[in-house]
Amino acid sequence: MLRSELRLTTCLFVAQAAVSNHTGLIARAALAMPAAPFGSAAWQLPALVAYLHRLHQEEEAPSPELWRAHTERQTGPVPRPHRRYQGNALHDPDATCVLDIQLGPRETETGWPAADLAVIEQEGGACPFGRITRRHGTEAIAAYAAQELTAEHARLMDRSHQHQNAAFARLAELAERAADWADKVRAAAHADAVHRQAEKARARIAR
Repeated sequence: MLRSELRLTTCLFVAQAAVSNHTGLIARAALAMPAAPFGSAAWQLPALVAYLHRLHQEEEAPSPELWRAHTERQTGPVPRPHRRYQGNALHDPDATCVLDIQLGPRETETGWPAADLAVIEQEGGACPFGRITRRHGTEAIAAYAAQELTAEHARLMDRSHQHQNAAFARLAELAERAADWADKVRAAAHADAVHRQAEKARARIAR
């Protein structure tokens, strides 16, 4: 069982993805990790944004295998979920933060994959989920990641000043850099969307 493998006390962070292809077939994959201290939307959304950016840059179609390999790969100081999760996170009282990700084929005009995100957060224990945040498309997901990281930066800076702890300041700097990067991905997705709209407008005028 997952809990024995993770040797958890209680709380889990779960990232679960459903990937559909052009035929409509859907494959699913889910990964988990302890919720503390990095199992939050702020720290884990950058991995999703990086995956969407990679698919765009390398012109690859999303797949459960690619998503799992990307997420499991530990490339920085923030740990990512790496344990296979077989349960239903939406009904798991130990899952205090869930990223529910829907991925689809890349859009022909922009090259960005279709993406929908629901972030489901609850207090630990047997209680209903307390907050659900939904975002549609890479631009909105990247903007949400930047927003969450900016808030995390402010929180960590407050703790750094309060406790005179350099570790909080270093984490705050990391959150700030990640927020800036997520905003650059947002800007790139926005520019592609604007270009697509301009192309459609020119095509209508030419008719």
